[in-house]
Amino acid sequence: LLTLVLLQSCQDTITSENVIDYGIVINEINYNSSDDFDPGDWIEIYNNTNDSINIGTWLLKDENDDNVLVLPENTVAFPDQYIVFCKDTTKFSQFFPDVNFFKNELSFGLSGGKDDVRLFDSNGILADIVQYSDDYPWPSNADGEGQTLELKHPDLDNANWENWAPSIGFGTPGSLNSSFTGEY
Repeated sequence: LLTLVLLQSCQDTITSENVIDYGIVINEINYNSSDDFDPGDWIEIYNNTNDSINIGTWLLKDENDDNVLVLPENTVAFPDQYIVFCKDTTKFSQFFPDVNFFKNELSFGLSGGKDDVRLFDSNGILADIVQYSDDYPWPSNADGEGQTLELKHPDLDNANWENWAPSIGFGTPGSLNSSFTGEY
């Protein structure tokens, strides 16, 4: 029954009514590194609440429903915690040795052109989505120039391209975004 619910939820048309806001935000995306600094694809989520949230058995996907990372049971996102998911944890740790990251690797990479990053709760209900692109009006610096896509503030709607900016440098996995603005 859970599988049926997951499949149905993933196939539904995405509208704001389909998203349940838990306060867990897709906060930073590295989808096309530079040749000189290539930690591989990675995604950062952020718990933008004052509560610990059990995200065990939640699903992280790109636009392909077959590409899925199921978070282990009892995985908890603590208040103000950043959690980084990597395509290649060995490669990532070479470039970011001081950054804690989720130990299970993503079984999929992100498209260097456009893709979806989707987070589903344990019932298969969409909890957050970003549909990024390397085309205007999205920031082009994140497409092979070394920068990442950073959400300017976790309270902003991350479905809107205007709320994203290229990182300063090679991104800020596991910490406050370099493009963070307290004003919006």
